[in-house]
Amino acid sequence: KWVGERIEDTEYSLLCAKLRNGKMTDVFAHAGPLDEKGNIEYKKYHYAKEFLVQVKACDPELRIQAWVGQVEVKGGGIIDISRKEIRDSVIETSEILLQLGFDGIHYNIEPIFSGDENMIDLLKRTHSITKANGKILSIATDEIEPFPFADKLIRIFARRAGFWTKDYYSQVANHVDQIAVMMYDTAIPFAWLYGYVVKWQVEKITTLLDGKVLLFFGVPTYEEERWSFHASAENMFSGIRGISMGIEEIPLSVLQDKFGIAIYSEWTTDDLEWKTFKSDWLLSY
Repeated sequence: KWVGERIEDTEYSLLCAKLRNGKMTDVFAHAGPLDEKGNIEYKKYHYAKEFLVQVKACDPELRIQAWVGQVEVKGGGIIDISRKEIRDSVIETSEILLQLGFDGIHYNIEPIFSGDENMIDLLKRTHSITKANGKILSIATDEIEPFPFADKLIRIFARRAGFWTKDYYSQVANHVDQIAVMMYDTAIPFAWLYGYVVKWQVEKITTLLDGKVLLFFGVPTYEEERWSFHASAENMFSGIRGISMGIEEIPLSVLQDKFGIAIYSEWTTDDLEWKTFKSDWLLSY
């Protein structure tokens, strides 16, 4: 919506107020899903420049990244990044978005199974471009595996789900500036249990990466019930609770300027959830 439609000034004002009040450092603006060839139609981000100008006027320090995503063929989607020509097109698309003025590229192509060298190639080549232009590369990731071969086991039940090994996490971190862990759609039905799973993931991933990249943990505010998601269990309150427990034993030197929360998503976050974010996170840390 924000880059594909004409937005009224009043809507920009409301968005800017949310970003300021939330002390946001980064915005991931959905630039439109990739097509099967790795391109994005211009009409999907026709108003991107206006969006960038308007939001930068509110906060020049805010990093606005172009969210570039799609579902992979192995997850039932349309894009196949195992093909080099597709990866080439994705990189060309990213370059176009960077030239428009975005501060970075955020890849959300899923599922990416642990050990996927095609994603490493895409990241490595994109990162060389973003670094050369003083821009950012970030990626949305799965959780770290809770036990060996968990990645292969979960795929039996859900073709778009997965876990990453420690080695693959470290490999990905070598080629990006930011990682946003998608800590939702866990199928956990109880808030207390979800909180402890988040805690475990925060401890393991933060310790593993040790400040190598800026690390965000995603908390959900949507409420679309399905077998893999229960809003009563996975929400702003339980997500922040788990993150807070997870960082209790982590040295401040690792967290300083290298750790944050990513809210998914702006259009599903209501006033009560913003208040929870402010009281339980901003005012507590």
